Amino acid sequence: MLVWSFTSFVTREYSGGIVVKVLFMLPKTLLLLLFIFGVSDASADNKELLKQVTFNEVLALNSEGPTKTYSYGEQTSQFIQFWSTREHSDSAANVIFIHGGCWLKDYDITHTNPASNALRNAGFNVWSIEYRRLGQEGGDWPASLNDVEAAIDFIGDKLNGRPSAVMGHSAGGHLALLATANDTPASPNINVVIGLAAITDMVSYTQTDGSCNRAALNLMKTAYENTSDYQKASPRTQKLHDNTWLIQGDADRIVPLSQTHNIDVETEILEGVGHFDLIHPHSSAWKAIIKRLNNELHP
Repeated sequence: MLVWSFTSFVTREYSGGIVVKVLFMLPKTLLLLLFIFGVSDASADNKELLKQVTFNEVLALNSEGPTKTYSYGEQTSQFIQFWSTREHSDSAANVIFIHGGCWLKDYDITHTNPASNALRNAGFNVWSIEYRRLGQEGGDWPASLNDVEAAIDFIGDKLNGRPSAVMGHSAGGHLALLATANDTPASPNINVVIGLAAITDMVSYTQTDGSCNRAALNLMKTAYENTSDYQKASPRTQKLHDNTWLIQGDADRIVPLSQTHNIDVETEILEGVGHFDLIHPHSSAWKAIIKRLNNELHP
């Protein structure tokens, strides 16, 4: 026997924030089911975003593949992955993305495929750049920078005329800042440059202990004899793009907060955020990154 009772069934219109209440007479069994699913849905909505994720957690993420791959040079590492947005690609804003990995051959473009896919799902056309790295043939400094500059120039001829960002993570952030500095030919076509945990001072960074710091030192030694010369490869000493942002977690153990100091750019410091949060689509940091991109590319 069904027992009926009056209740109000609440639906939400997410886009407008409107709450509508409609009076129904429902059986208690159905009410119980609605309550269970409602609690489940609320839990999903309120699920805490991640912080302090590890590199292994980034590697464990699933991702679809790019739409197309372009070569911008003859070397195997000179290619670009294009991730076309799901809809309206011709009118979507563009993100030119440069992965990190301590400039080392051991860390290639694949660990940021989930980030590129998430950027695509957020409505951006994504151009993810692979480049020569230390340990590869021809990977000594400044090969990585030369490759990124060449890739951005190649991409420029294929952009749809919509607003564009250059964004890089860690070593990729270092390259993003340098590749758009000093009024390079690509700069006028770029609306914003964003360094995610970017290394900005190679002098201080190479003097600190750590695996990525040692890689930076080895990279600089391929081009310079004196430590003071590392300033030539430091974004901090360059004339950076007029609209440059540094997004940095204050709990980053690989790139310290000091890398955002003494540099004339906009900064956004994220509380409790670690290094790899910035490339994990389920992190609190990722939400901040998408917000910044939307603010700069969809004013």
